[in-house]
Amino acid sequence: MRNKYITLLAIIFFCLQILLVNGVVYPAGAQDDRSLPSGQRGLSLEECIKLAVNNSFEVKLARLDFLIAETDLSAAEAIFDTILLANTAYSNSNLDQLSIASASEAETTTYSAGVSKKIPLGTELALSFSNTKTDSNSAYTLVNPAHTAEITLELRQPLARNVFGYVDRRSISLTGLAVQNADLDSKERIESLFAEVEEAYWEWVFSKRALEIYQGILEKARDLYRTSAKNYDTGLIEKGDLLASEANVLIREKDVSLADNRYRRAEENIKLLMNIDTACRIYPKENLQYVKKEINLTDCLQKAFQKRRDYLQAKRSLEMQDIVLETKANERWPEIDLVASMAANGINSKFNKAVNRMVNKNNKEYFAGLEVSMPIENNLARSEFEKAAHGRQEAIIGVKSIERAIITEVGNGFRNYVTYQANLDRLKEAVNLQREKLKQEEKRFKYGRSNTKRLIDYQQDYLSAELQLAIDILAYKVAAVNLEKTLNIILEKYEVLL
Repeated sequence: MRNKYITLLAIIFFCLQILLVNGVVYPAGAQDDRSLPSGQRGLSLEECIKLAVNNSFEVKLARLDFLIAETDLSAAEAIFDTILLANTAYSNSNLDQLSIASASEAETTTYSAGVSKKIPLGTELALSFSNTKTDSNSAYTLVNPAHTAEITLELRQPLARNVFGYVDRRSISLTGLAVQNADLDSKERIESLFAEVEEAYWEWVFSKRALEIYQGILEKARDLYRTSAKNYDTGLIEKGDLLASEANVLIREKDVSLADNRYRRAEENIKLLMNIDTACRIYPKENLQYVKKEINLTDCLQKAFQKRRDYLQAKRSLEMQDIVLETKANERWPEIDLVASMAANGINSKFNKAVNRMVNKNNKEYFAGLEVSMPIENNLARSEFEKAAHGRQEAIIGVKSIERAIITEVGNGFRNYVTYQANLDRLKEAVNLQREKLKQEEKRFKYGRSNTKRLIDYQQDYLSAELQLAIDILAYKVAAVNLEKTLNIILEKYEVLL
């Protein structure tokens, strides 16, 4: 007898394995990749986000846009690049001359090299070295052929407009702030994708739960039909009750079909966001349930003002407008440049001796002067300053507008969240009551103390309650996502995946 029970249990276990492998039975909350048909895969919300990070074109484009914007900083700093200069020239002249002292035949070869650089103080420095070789038939030339070696150091220092490189440095700061705003733009696009994935994931989970609810009611409808058919055969019920139960099965089969279609649509929608193969079937690992979490409006507002990227961008834009206004004010000043240079040379028939004379002899020249330049009307500088002043006022208004929008958006998002949270406990209790009511009516029907219509109505009541609970949990999940998106805190949850 004991062996028979063992054999029976083995057969039952084997049958259950076959059902699980062929996708006929999916125990709620106990699904596993190994129990699914080939090609199906279970995904958690975090795994969906990770796939979106790795596969999404939007993430790739957002990152590339930031990298492109980042190159602007290097371009702005190029104003301080060192420039290498080199030159070589050759001439041979046999032109007629007016003076007998001039050479009727002259050959000149010039080699020169140098570097120039602007430093952050606005000083422009240039250092050059040249060697000029001349060979002529003039009888009045002291050295022939002759090498003239010369080294020159030149300096230009702004003293008014762009004084000590003020405009140059502020322009680089301006570009750096623009790059930081571009980084915020990139993060905003990525977070928007994450919010879409989260919403699509919970819609997918809801669709799966709705399908399970409809399937459960369909099974109850079929049980009722089978019972009604037996009762009709024995004459316990009228044909109208049998027809009502049969119609109920058809309606529930229609509901299951529509729910299955919605589930597949939700599956395909999240595949699109993750950019994965549409041929691969997936299912959500997480269930549609909620965890009560207490939040505070004051904390939400503080987080929003700390994290909101549009607010940070607006404040940075105001800072940029301040810089623009300062530089435009400076550009109204005249150009007053201190110009100075020092040169030394040496002349000899041999190149090395010419260089030696340049270094050791006191063959030097010094020059210093001031250059002043300014348009008399100065219309361009004045108009650009006025434009920058208006731009600053516009930026101030933009900051205040976003501050007001944050208060409203956070308040609305907070109220949505707490409202759904407050009602879910009540609705969950209502579902339990409807479930118990249906159980009691099924018992009454079993003993002939109820009728088909009443039982169908009770099934519909339970179905409506279960679906409403699922809908409200979905709305709660979406409200949570929207609130986190309003606070701009979604990205930091998955920052480790980036």
